[in-house]
Amino acid sequence: MENRITEYIKSKLAGDYQIWFIVFVLNAFGLLIQFSAKGRMVMMNPMDPIFSFIKSMVILIFSFILMSWFSRQNYLKFAQYSHVALLFSWILILVAFVFGESKGGASRWLEIGPISFMPSDMAKLCLIGSLAKDFSTRQSNPEAYNWQFFLWLLIKIGITCFLIMLSNFSTSILIFLTSIILMIFGRVPWKQIGYIIASVAILASLVVTLEIGQRAKTVKSRIANFSNRVGKKDGKSVDKKDEDYQLYRSYYAIATGALSPKGPGRSQQRYFLSQAESDFVYAIIVEEYGIVVAIFIPLFFLWLMYRGANAVRHSGKPFGGLLSAGLTFSIVFQAFINMLVAVGAGPVTGQPMPMVSAGGTSLIFTAISIGLILSVSRDKEQETKDLKTII
Repeated sequence: MENRITEYIKSKLAGDYQIWFIVFVLNAFGLLIQFSAKGRMVMMNPMDPIFSFIKSMVILIFSFILMSWFSRQNYLKFAQYSHVALLFSWILILVAFVFGESKGGASRWLEIGPISFMPSDMAKLCLIGSLAKDFSTRQSNPEAYNWQFFLWLLIKIGITCFLIMLSNFSTSILIFLTSIILMIFGRVPWKQIGYIIASVAILASLVVTLEIGQRAKTVKSRIANFSNRVGKKDGKSVDKKDEDYQLYRSYYAIATGALSPKGPGRSQQRYFLSQAESDFVYAIIVEEYGIVVAIFIPLFFLWLMYRGANAVRHSGKPFGGLLSAGLTFSIVFQAFINMLVAVGAGPVTGQPMPMVSAGGTSLIFTAISIGLILSVSRDKEQETKDLKTII
């Protein structure tokens, strides 16, 4: 009986088991902290946290099913559709921008019945796959990185970043940083990387300066506020209801809970932080569990990055290595951006923490990304089997 159960688990959980363990721990802890962070809902309706918890459980179960399915697939199939999927994601972003429902001052969501869908999450995944495919076919031929390919890269990265920038500036920056990492791994000449960085930087500056799109004013305001905080350190009161109110509440949560944690479900700042379960979830973690437990969160993401890099090392195909690198760095970058914002080390961005923060679309596409990383990690298993056969 035990052998059957073991074989069944192995058949469903393909790939690196350390990655599976990391993902399980982060998601389980995320579910616990989300239930606590949404405690303010009790004041509106005592049943709201229960319904929200059930919804989160359903999404989490579905995400694990997706992750398991993608981990058992041949990741090379993803390369076949990455270019077309990226083009389709551009169309969806435009549709969301023009016709989507406005939330938080930006139209970045598509409503499909009861499901809310954010096309930018899809574009991030598709761009990584598309770039990995481009670079993997040019690893053995440095001359393939000519000016025509440079223009192709600039157009692909530029259009993706620009479209997302219109309604979600921070996600656009995250995607661009991931693209730079991929270009470095893909052995793109430094001169071309420099031109692309300069071009996208000029594009972003124009978008903000000319206030193109829905978030330009917000971006300018957040950059100015961050500069003032770093330069003046004026120490505003947490009771002052200005645009930094959420951030100073986050500071208060961290300061009061770091050395004297309040315990699970006992956070006070969850009642004041409007995004306690997503953008400022790390502050709630520190307030309830203390600095010791909070340190394990970044360590788990660093562990994930190490295992993702390990998959790169053992991948027998350039596309697999590049895909795993891009997806792993994207997830880890986003997690650290969320944590840095909570402690005031960067401008407020609105980026959720993967697998820990509440979210639907974000969790689904993170699950697909990890499923593909797990699929790449299976190359090591095949390498071990081949070695045993030779011996």
